[in-house]
Amino acid sequence: MINKVLKTRIIEKQPTDRQNFLWNMIGSGIYSASSMLLSLIVIKIIGADSGGVFSIALTISQMLVYIAYFEMRTYLVTDANDEFKFEEYHTTKILLCILMLGISILYTVIKGYGNEKAVIVILVCYSRFLDGYADVYEAQFQKIGRLDIAGKSLTYRTSVYFVVLVGMLICSKDIIISLIIANIFGMIGVWICNIKIMHMIEPIHLSFDMVKVKKIVGKCFPLFIGVFCWTYILSASRMAIDGNMSSNYQSYYQIIFMPVSVINLFAGFVLRPLLPQMAEDYAKKELKKFKNVILKILAGITGITVVCMAGAWLLGIPVLSILSGCDLKEYKGVLVFLLFAGGINSVSFTLYYVLTVMRKMRSILIGYAGAALFAFVISSPLVRLNGINGAAFSFFATVVLLCILFCVSIFGEVIRMKNR
Repeated sequence: MINKVLKTRIIEKQPTDRQNFLWNMIGSGIYSASSMLLSLIVIKIIGADSGGVFSIALTISQMLVYIAYFEMRTYLVTDANDEFKFEEYHTTKILLCILMLGISILYTVIKGYGNEKAVIVILVCYSRFLDGYADVYEAQFQKIGRLDIAGKSLTYRTSVYFVVLVGMLICSKDIIISLIIANIFGMIGVWICNIKIMHMIEPIHLSFDMVKVKKIVGKCFPLFIGVFCWTYILSASRMAIDGNMSSNYQSYYQIIFMPVSVINLFAGFVLRPLLPQMAEDYAKKELKKFKNVILKILAGITGITVVCMAGAWLLGIPVLSILSGCDLKEYKGVLVFLLFAGGINSVSFTLYYVLTVMRKMRSILIGYAGAALFAFVISSPLVRLNGINGAAFSFFATVVLLCILFCVSIFGEVIRMKNR
């Protein structure tokens, strides 16, 4: 009886577009804000040195989680003809999540991390492993028109993990114990918010059709490589500091880099719900509508970037210093500059989606691979040359190059379309 009532309330009651958008915004906002605030709070509670270890663990996990995501959500949500069954996506997701966790363990071995640092990195990666697994359910919710359920799942799971981790840190001051307890609650969250709800919609099975699994991997692989390179671009300057400077500087840079995610968050709010509509407009050759949506998104990014830069100049450093307990006065200019670079990065993120809708996978690969290689070459030398300022400039130069490469690809495709 209880299950029937829940099914009626959760599944059969269809949400409005506004409710879908609102819950997507809330879920994405809490997820992004929690990542930003966690570093600040951990540094505040256990200090800059230990907090720096947590910060680099978070950076590594944010990069490796894209192995678990594999950009499958984008493909699943736009799979209007049901080319693959949910059980095939589900099986593929499990294999990718296991691969992600294995690579995170291997990474700590290759880097030669000490026992404590290695355990922290693996535990933080495991929390992202849970996010990666939950994503296949949340993608299916979105596909059937229930983006609100996906948003609620992300909201509840993230909030519980955040509260438990911070609460345990305050009580124990032990980052490893706190992460273990928080991960246990994270697993419970996936069970309640994703698995149990999916059971109300359809049975959850595994597929043993490895041919279909390989096809899904093949279809998503170009998108994965592109986004993985994008994640590396976001992480390269931070990893360069980890490799060339002490942990306390990693903490400082992590703190002033965090507000960049606010602009990325805005782009994500707008783009995710609009992706199916953009694909439909482009497929129907309604290019004027397609172009107008893109221009509105870019105008919004410009506006939010200007607001964030002004806010950072006036209040950014005092607020971040109070929240983190670190003296950041000398990094005021770097913070504003990073937000400007973050605006350019969000433009490139928008152009990535444009190229995805155009199905220009090769252009995405070339753009991201070229920019990632550029970041790999310049990040460490610039950090060694000019410390945190060098890290900020390496990020800026990389995202500018990425924007240029994507713009060239899009204009080239537009010209080809006009000549047909």
